[in-house]
Amino acid sequence: MMSLNLCAQTKGSGAYEKAQEYLRQQQTEKAIRYFKKSLTENPAFSDAYISLGMLYCDNRQYTEAADVFRQAAQACPACSRNFAIPLARTLCRAGEYAKADAVLMAWNKPDSLNPKLKLEYDKIRMTIQYGKYAVNAKPTATPENLGPRINTKYDEYFPSIFPDDSTIIFTRRSEGVEEDFYAAKRDSCGGWFEPRNMGSPPNSPQPDGALMRSADGHYLFFMRDGVRSENGWDGGGCDIFFSYVDNDGWSEAVPFGATINTPGYEGMPSLSCDNKVMYFVSDRQGGFGGKDIWMSVFQDGLWQVPENLGPDINTPYDETAPYIAADNSTLYFTSDGHPGLGGTDIFLSKKKNNFWQTPQNMGYPFNTAYDDVSMCISPDGKKAYMASDRAGGYGAMDLYEVPLSEDIQPQPYTFVFGISYDSLTKDRLTYAQVEWRDAVTDEVLFRFQTNRGDATYMASIPLHKQYKIRVVRAGYLTYDTEITYDSSNIVHPDTLNFSLLPLDYSPPLYDTMIGRFNFLKSATVLTDTQKNQLRLMVQGFVSEPRAEFFVNGFTDDTGTPDINEQVSFARARSLGDALMSMGISESQIHIQGWADANPMVSNDSDENRLLNRRVELTVRRP
Repeated sequence: MMSLNLCAQTKGSGAYEKAQEYLRQQQTEKAIRYFKKSLTENPAFSDAYISLGMLYCDNRQYTEAADVFRQAAQACPACSRNFAIPLARTLCRAGEYAKADAVLMAWNKPDSLNPKLKLEYDKIRMTIQYGKYAVNAKPTATPENLGPRINTKYDEYFPSIFPDDSTIIFTRRSEGVEEDFYAAKRDSCGGWFEPRNMGSPPNSPQPDGALMRSADGHYLFFMRDGVRSENGWDGGGCDIFFSYVDNDGWSEAVPFGATINTPGYEGMPSLSCDNKVMYFVSDRQGGFGGKDIWMSVFQDGLWQVPENLGPDINTPYDETAPYIAADNSTLYFTSDGHPGLGGTDIFLSKKKNNFWQTPQNMGYPFNTAYDDVSMCISPDGKKAYMASDRAGGYGAMDLYEVPLSEDIQPQPYTFVFGISYDSLTKDRLTYAQVEWRDAVTDEVLFRFQTNRGDATYMASIPLHKQYKIRVVRAGYLTYDTEITYDSSNIVHPDTLNFSLLPLDYSPPLYDTMIGRFNFLKSATVLTDTQKNQLRLMVQGFVSEPRAEFFVNGFTDDTGTPDINEQVSFARARSLGDALMSMGISESQIHIQGWADANPMVSNDSDENRLLNRRVELTVRRP
């Protein structure tokens, strides 16, 4: 609530000064009591009304604040019109949209308003209109408080959930100043154990907030406040930092360079599941007013100059806490500029044809007239974790869990884990590039890189689509495969490892004799029956370009050496010609006549000589 010089002030009292002193000491109840006492002594004292109303608002007592502003308008008729905007705004925060509408309807509004007041008036009108609709529309699921193990009398917000749903990380602000990261693991009943401070690093003596753990678990992205360089300006006040996994745990936090951080505000980062796009909040020049959501793409080893998400997402007010779902096309964020219920609400926008669509309010009672902020999505996409200061919690901001209807869920997806390694030595291969393409359109959909430390990767892959995967690594042969994921993989994420062969690798070759054909005396041509038998033998090898066919012809010992050599070669040629007629390339066929060499049995009978008059077909392949 803004402090406004609403009308001519009247002189204060000792009670008012005492109330201000108690306010400075954060003794709220005593401050309220003495503000009320000052109004009893001087019912037309506008400053006391303003201070008391603001104090109620700060404590989320919006009904009481509305009563104060209503009393002020009645007690100070000369300036009653000046309380219309604060009263209507406060009634909206109390969820009293019809009453707020009546206040504005009765307001003797000037024909023209200054730009700032007009913006506020239009925003209240928008809130009234949406609030009336939302509370009467089909309700969403009601968020459920995560309970006293997670939530305390302090603020808990900015949740981030692990891909296996086993751990939640969040920010806790104690004593109104100190911000640290806490982590809690699930117990055997699906609840949460007591959270623990994550320690240093990543926590520091400065306020640290809005931590985002990368999907592969290798990075932490977060914001750190109170950052100043030696000259006092270059470091900005709130900047984005990151920490990565090293041998001793998390590394010391490192700030992003000047491409991302400025002397202004940068914070609340959200990283896409492929680590290629970062969404964050900034009030840098070039925005649409207040804090805006920006994005930067990691390309050619560098984070590129950020781009504003544009007027469809950003407004003249604040857009904060972006969360990009694992499908890379559903963005959740907080706003007090889009049509909402009174405080800040959570919205979603889906990307279509590379453009973000008009944001959609998550509805009531997912959102309320209180401040609903910062959310993340469970690995199966079916529920959200969010922060809210709504009534009924354990402190100001608490963490909640809420199921999501299908229309506000991200696209169904699964997580795929794995490593790349040398097929022969089994050594892990870092920096392997993993490319996923649409098997139908051949469009490149995702690119991942195995981690420089342990050669692992993690991908978030939409379901019900056929993919072509290509893995490329310097010094290794390209690896290609195809795969499809269905709904079963939501519950059971897939492990997909890539075994790569060195570039100079020559696979071992294996010879297999697949057929033997016998010939009558002096015959050199295959019969039709033999050709049919041959066709059945080789039909499984016709499409193998690396297969080689060795055709060896033999005779018995009854002829001269010259004649036997000619006959054995003619028999082998007959079979070779038949192979070529079946579609096998001539370059894959090797023909040789061996005369009466290598008899199978002794040539001492007609039966044995028939066995020795033969052509043998051997296939050599990897």
